[in-house]
Amino acid sequence: MKLESFEPTEKNVSKIVDRYKSAELPRMERLYDYYNNQHSIEDRVMESGKPNNKLAHDYCRYITDTTSGYFMGINVKISSDNEEYLQVYQDLCRDNFDADENFELAKKASIYGYAVEIIYQNEMGQSRYKRIDPREMILIFGAKLEDYLLAAIRFYTVKDLDGNEIEYADIYQPDSVLHMMRKAGQASFETLGEEVHYYGEVPVIIYLNNEEMKGDFENVISIVDSYDKSQADSANDFEYFTDAYLVFEGYNGLEDEDSDDDTVRDNAYKNMRKRRLFYLDKGGKAYFLTKDINDTAIENYKKRLNMDIHKFGMVPDLSDESFAGNLSGVAIEFKLIPLEQHCMVKENKFRTALAKRRELLTRILNIRYGKGWDYREIREDFTRNIPQNIKEETETVAMLDGLISKRTLLELLPQIENVDQELERLEREQAEEMAEAYPELPKDEPPDGDVDGEDE
Repeated sequence: MKLESFEPTEKNVSKIVDRYKSAELPRMERLYDYYNNQHSIEDRVMESGKPNNKLAHDYCRYITDTTSGYFMGINVKISSDNEEYLQVYQDLCRDNFDADENFELAKKASIYGYAVEIIYQNEMGQSRYKRIDPREMILIFGAKLEDYLLAAIRFYTVKDLDGNEIEYADIYQPDSVLHMMRKAGQASFETLGEEVHYYGEVPVIIYLNNEEMKGDFENVISIVDSYDKSQADSANDFEYFTDAYLVFEGYNGLEDEDSDDDTVRDNAYKNMRKRRLFYLDKGGKAYFLTKDINDTAIENYKKRLNMDIHKFGMVPDLSDESFAGNLSGVAIEFKLIPLEQHCMVKENKFRTALAKRRELLTRILNIRYGKGWDYREIREDFTRNIPQNIKEETETVAMLDGLISKRTLLELLPQIENVDQELERLEREQAEEMAEAYPELPKDEPPDGDVDGEDE
């Protein structure tokens, strides 16, 4: 939502919440339903007595989980030349379960087009960041070029012990958080209180999936619906075949079908439906009455829909035969080009959001530790979660040995998570091997007593 200005009055908050619930929230709920395999096919109604299979195919979850796993299955690695700052920030990230937080943010951005995170101080005065369901967050952007986020409203509904619904709204502003409440039947919210914070701006981080803020499967929902319908129709046709009428030609007709008694006549037709057969006069022939179906055309149509879902969803079809066998790293990367290009957009947006998170957290760290750390001293490295051809990569690193530094060589190996620790291990192993090979060499530790020798 974009506004010229925003004044957090009770009336304004009520208008914004009600407008969001009627205009934007239905789209978010639809995306949530499709991710949870609740498709429009579930609402299809057929004439009484006709088969009505409702087959929903979980393509939307497949697209989101595959994309999120590839993009954020391996957590972001951070590094810095400022070791003290890096250690403090790493501890902070670990306390906030950073790997799970980042993955869930990527998944929510994939579903809704963006994810939202709130930064706050807990009761112990510790910095925390927590993802919020985007359906519960209203983002209010400024209209001017220099404006970004004027405010953010988190609204949610709870029930009391009597089952009465109560709406709460937390309005996050650059210097405070305003709390409001609205009970059932009330037109406007009422203010409960206000908390001051020291972040200097709205403590809400927005993780965009793309500039248009669209979900990864949002553009293929109509194709998924067509695939659901075609599969459901095929299942209906199979039921028709199973319950097909058996036609007898050359017989005298249904028993009692010409009776003057309505009950007898109705029973005749009921028996026909129950037994699924009837009689016709002509030649004495029996056969099932079915419609001709072009199976080849239908299957080709389904195959084309399946290919389009993967193509426009930017994910590979891992069940495809072309993924079988021991593919080289280059071959795998070639097949993943669309997904990789898609994830590069995500990475750029995610990197910006992580920098904003780090900036706000560092402001509090500087106050707490009396430091002047610059949030730009820390760097993030993204690693794709892709099956690795370890043999191929190890051979490449071995060929580069002696041409580039040990640190760079270790950074090229995906199985090495902490290069500094690995370098320390190498140094210890080399020292131990040297000590075993040349035990007569003096050790690094000084001897006990006077290091200058014996007194004369």
